Amino acid sequence: MKKILFLSFILFTISCVTDTDVLQDKLTVEGHINQDEFARVYLTNSLPFKGVIDSLEVAKSIESKAKVELFDGETSEILTLKKDDSYFPFLYYRSNEIKGQLGKKYKLKITIRDYEFNAETNLPEQPVVLNIEFLDAVAEGRLIPGFKDLRLTINNNKPNEPKYFKLLIKNETDTMFEHADPFIFNTENILTDTFPIIMHHKIYKNNERDDILKIGVVTDLQVVAITKAQYDFWLSVKGDVTVPIDNASFTTAVKGNISNGAFGYWSGESKATFRFKVPE
Repeated sequence: MKKILFLSFILFTISCVTDTDVLQDKLTVEGHINQDEFARVYLTNSLPFKGVIDSLEVAKSIESKAKVELFDGETSEILTLKKDDSYFPFLYYRSNEIKGQLGKKYKLKITIRDYEFNAETNLPEQPVVLNIEFLDAVAEGRLIPGFKDLRLTINNNKPNEPKYFKLLIKNETDTMFEHADPFIFNTENILTDTFPIIMHHKIYKNNERDDILKIGVVTDLQVVAITKAQYDFWLSVKGDVTVPIDNASFTTAVKGNISNGAFGYWSGESKATFRFKVPE
């Protein structure tokens, strides 16, 4: 099953338009560069909201004619268009020379039909997970048999410098990672050298699936250090939970670090990846 989670969908959802409204064309950017990996930039345009999303209309939202340039202070390159049928948008722009490194700044420049969009980012330090402990899964005060929660103990060196994270999870047989519960968190109010995060068995609406953190299932977990810009973006559109936005009304503006009114973010990332079989 393809992973369909893209920012243009979030954009028209949070705009709270009626079934007769049509949003103006708005560029949406989901760009990241990981340590020792090539940069990836996904570009789409906002869709008119008519209650039902037509698959052809969704495909047309992909921006495939942009010029995307990346600069790291020493090297510059034009990103090339690639295809990944397991993800949406299935077209994305990728660097072929520049990889993420600590200590460098990465400037992104996107040019579309004489419009220019710019952003800058750097890479946070890789997270250090000291311990993973399995707990009985609990939801609304009751045990959930057959599943586990996790307690992650994370190193917090330099407690006076706030750090920002997201959690991604998938089963071994899944193609793509998805948001865990919680999805994002930070250390702004944590002054200790270590801190715990409780990651819950994920409950889906409409019983879409029920096999995340299930006993006996081999699971992949990513703890990803992100920039404050990416954290602020996700907080402004989703809050710190993982449930989809359902006709939500927001009183604060969506935050992003892309110039010229584009929606989304350009962010450095560093990740720690774990694979384990959920024990009884």
